[in-house]
Amino acid sequence: MITYDLHVHTCLSADAADDMTPTKVIDKAIENGLDVVAITDHNTIDNLQAAHDYLKYELEGGITFIPGIELEAAEEVHMICLFPDMASASRMGVLVGKNLHGKNNKPSKLGHQYICNEFGEVEYEDDRLLRFPTKMTIEEIIFAARQMNGLAIYAHLESKAYSVLSVLGALPAFPEVKALEFTNNEKGKAFAEKVRDKYDKLYLYSSDAHSLDAINTRENSVDLEEYSDAIRDENGKITAAGFINWLRSFEGV
Repeated sequence: MITYDLHVHTCLSADAADDMTPTKVIDKAIENGLDVVAITDHNTIDNLQAAHDYLKYELEGGITFIPGIELEAAEEVHMICLFPDMASASRMGVLVGKNLHGKNNKPSKLGHQYICNEFGEVEYEDDRLLRFPTKMTIEEIIFAARQMNGLAIYAHLESKAYSVLSVLGALPAFPEVKALEFTNNEKGKAFAEKVRDKYDKLYLYSSDAHSLDAINTRENSVDLEEYSDAIRDENGKITAAGFINWLRSFEGV
């Protein structure tokens, strides 16, 4: 059984709980028995390094960490971008940073944005307004993610706000995205069943967790066992690169 959560926020996302440090997110994912977890903060990758460094000495935990980001396109559509390694994610982070609007966050209204180290300590607070559309279009995000050895996925398709269906009314025909994300709850799964015959896509179910107790558990994860050979390396271990390469091969890129 292969279980995962590809959409988890940390305390760097203003609408996430302040105790969601990268180390606590990783610890909770391990405690929940997940095989794969991705950290995907709003329009920034700045808490990924802490999670990566923390896991360098926790390899026996058996979890695979996927560097990611949740981008808000200029069209106000949310997209999850996933990468095979920190180098690729960092390149995307630089590009995204150049495409922010330069507005300041208001912690008293919107929440704090804490950048942490690998020991779970807050290093400083990001004063940029991260929960805001970037200057990048959907098309630019998709192609940028692919150029950096990753891929983009339409996020929480069932949502009545910020999903590609709620904003545009349909999935764009080009560039084609073959993986769709639904929130791993009753509403998300019901909507996925409703549209299953409409879209010939790979359906993924993640938590969009903004609190530690919302992260997927082994019991409620949707199994990827049928794809296990493609996801694992020759030694039987799930690697970030193997997971992303499999997703990219499914996309045909």
